[in-house]
Amino acid sequence: MNTNSLLRSGVAAAALIVSIPALAQQGTTAPAEAEEQEIVVSGIRNSLQQAAQVKRDAPQVMDVITAEDVGKLPDANVAEALQRVTGVQITRVFGEGQSVSVRGLQQVRVEVDGRTLLGWSARLSPPENDQLGRSSGLDSVPSGLFGRLEVRKSPLASQPEGGLGGTVNLVTPKPLSFRETTLSVRAQGTYSENSEKFEPAVTGFFTTKFADNRIGIMLAGEYQKRTSMTQTFERNNFLNRTYTGTGGGVFATPVLLQYEQFVVDRSRLGLNGAVQFEVTPELTITADALYSELTTGRHQDFFAFRLPTGTNPVTNRVVENGAVVAGTANGTVTTAGQIRNEPTKSYLYGLNGKYEKDGLKIEADGYYSKGTIDQTIQIITLQAAAPVPGNFDFRNNTIPSLSLGAFNPAVYSSYNPATNGVRSNRLIGLLEEWTGKLDLSYEFDSGVTLAMGVRYTDLHARSNAFRSQVTPTRAEIEPYLKLIDGNFIGDIPGSFPRSFLSTAPTFDYVFTRAQAAEPNPNPNGLSTLLPNLQRDYDFSEKTFAGYLMISGEGELLGMPYKANAGVRIASTRLSVDSYANVGTVSTLVNDKNRYTTVLPSANIAFNVTNDFLIRISGSQTMQRASIADLAPSTFFNATNLSVTGGNSGLKPPISTQADISFEYYTGKSSLISGAFFYKDVQDFIASFVTSGVDTDLDPQGRVLTFSRPENLASAKIKGFEIGVQQFFDFLPAPFDGLGIIANYTYSDSKDNAGFPLVAVSKNSYNLVGLFEKGPISARVAYNYRDEAVFEFSEGRPSFIGPRSQLDAQIGIDLTKRIALSFQAQNLIPDDSATTEYSAAGPVALNSYALSERRYSIGIRAKF
Repeated sequence: MNTNSLLRSGVAAAALIVSIPALAQQGTTAPAEAEEQEIVVSGIRNSLQQAAQVKRDAPQVMDVITAEDVGKLPDANVAEALQRVTGVQITRVFGEGQSVSVRGLQQVRVEVDGRTLLGWSARLSPPENDQLGRSSGLDSVPSGLFGRLEVRKSPLASQPEGGLGGTVNLVTPKPLSFRETTLSVRAQGTYSENSEKFEPAVTGFFTTKFADNRIGIMLAGEYQKRTSMTQTFERNNFLNRTYTGTGGGVFATPVLLQYEQFVVDRSRLGLNGAVQFEVTPELTITADALYSELTTGRHQDFFAFRLPTGTNPVTNRVVENGAVVAGTANGTVTTAGQIRNEPTKSYLYGLNGKYEKDGLKIEADGYYSKGTIDQTIQIITLQAAAPVPGNFDFRNNTIPSLSLGAFNPAVYSSYNPATNGVRSNRLIGLLEEWTGKLDLSYEFDSGVTLAMGVRYTDLHARSNAFRSQVTPTRAEIEPYLKLIDGNFIGDIPGSFPRSFLSTAPTFDYVFTRAQAAEPNPNPNGLSTLLPNLQRDYDFSEKTFAGYLMISGEGELLGMPYKANAGVRIASTRLSVDSYANVGTVSTLVNDKNRYTTVLPSANIAFNVTNDFLIRISGSQTMQRASIADLAPSTFFNATNLSVTGGNSGLKPPISTQADISFEYYTGKSSLISGAFFYKDVQDFIASFVTSGVDTDLDPQGRVLTFSRPENLASAKIKGFEIGVQQFFDFLPAPFDGLGIIANYTYSDSKDNAGFPLVAVSKNSYNLVGLFEKGPISARVAYNYRDEAVFEFSEGRPSFIGPRSQLDAQIGIDLTKRIALSFQAQNLIPDDSATTEYSAAGPVALNSYALSERRYSIGIRAKF
């Protein structure tokens, strides 16, 4: 990390909020007396006011971000906007938010208008592709398509099941909700510091009404392009090895030291449209569609040193906390260049009808959701001609040091083409879901409302994998050799090979060569590459759910209240076809599972005063395992010697939970809130990692690392959250434009073995400094979460280390219709780096990923 750059970033962020009031004072023409008499609500303040009102009126524990708020944040996607919400933590891939956890649980249902948006999301680590749960990753949909983001922390019986931690609902704007014709356009350019690219983002929105305002249409679209660089130490683990002689015993020992650099080119296209027709004042019909396309192209180079796996693999070893953290080993050196493309598409088509008259409400909703991926990987791998003596040291460095003595990693004479070193992969995936639901409710004269409904879902998923590979001659790959210069992962300090020979694969060479060596025997197959049946599956799941809910309001001990209580019953049947592999023989097998869950829920909100609310809720929630976890297919990564797969016998984890929350509204846009929560989760799912030999998968008999999901434990989570949202109107002008959003969440989790729960950070918080006055608005946002368990290796937990991110934004209204914005993201990259380490602590590092700073400038016009 460049120290001067770090200092400049810190100074700039600090100076921004301090200096803005003075700028606003210069840009304000009205006298101070007039400002005190009239407060104009707009921009940030208006969005916070709308969000607070929705939260206040909600029948459950819920937090909200409105579209103006998202537009004002320096956030590239939905996940990065949601991280500002109390109790929400996010996971980043390639420096961008991809998924969220709520109150410590990453099992969160993501909806668009209450519907499932299916799709895939890329991962930094193996397996080579993994779908995130049962919905598209939040990095695949541009935030500009949505009018409101809702985080539901307690359920209603009328809402679909499927989230242990909660539900995130992305609400699209509807045309009949607008008072007048609206057109807005935004253009933005983003500069990524390490990739040194300045790239565009364009957003457009249009809505209008006609036929006496009974018909409305809406169109929205957004395009983003970004090239980024990620520098990593990846794919290591600490597994038990046996040592004999003096000081012998069994010690956790590193498996692999792999240094990687990714250049990732991502483009997003999102389109959304809706037509609404008010047939009568009682009946409204809405037809809408959403299309999202995320194309990710990746080029990566890596240098790897794999330690031996037998007895006494490391000499001159240094042991700390039961782990070998330094020593000498005769390891296997490999280098490779890889190109990888994974275009993903998501489609969502829906039709909705609502009828409301004299207390009767009927709503029918049907939709079709589809997600596709067509991933290709081309790789050329080199391997050292003989084992290489290497000295490694995990201590006192950001990432481990590695020296290889007389071995010269930069010349071709040090290597041979690896066995099956030219490899071409293709993965074709399909997800599709048909869902229909019917809801009825009736409000009696007493004010009590009885609601009931049914929902049917037919989900289908298919994955077809192909892989052809060949061992090339030295001469044929010589044109594809590439020397990596000394600036390899240059922002990470340490002593390790920074100049080495890698490869520059092309699609034409790798695909053509591998396909010729191992063609698909079926000329009518989906690909001409050889089928990789161990990864294939065909998954089908049908669910039928029904609910009954009663709600009403009244007075208890002199306090008005609103309450609802109900029960939801869901029946699930699943069937999955996959292949069992014994040697070279693959046999199609079918696995089935079925279960029924009964999920009660109740919510009550007391108005202690007009501005002070107390909410109490109790419920049971469930989360079906992801399709990738349920499919018992096997993926063997020959490069990294890792084996991953699913488990069709997984039970759905069920959480029994209780909440009590407090909301004090100190102004239209100001709020103080707090909550205590408790969750008791049964049959929690986590990856279980072991090692061993499987000659059916690897005829060479090498030690492989196996990872499969299991219902590992029950767990309890308890904690609290507190938040403050306040503008300092009592300060003299121009400082009365200052404000703050601050929230903190404490989550204490333990499973039945005493280990923390996977992905639960005990402490997390957000600090956002705000300013809005006259034509100037600004915010500086800081987000932090501490360490969390990542997975279990040989029964020991591995952790993700603490991390934080600092972002800043300033906006200037040039006119009433045109505004400029300046944004800076990830101002302190070292603090936002993702670190994973074994049970021995941070010295036993498994991976480290460093992302870059990004700067944006944009202009927005609204008519």
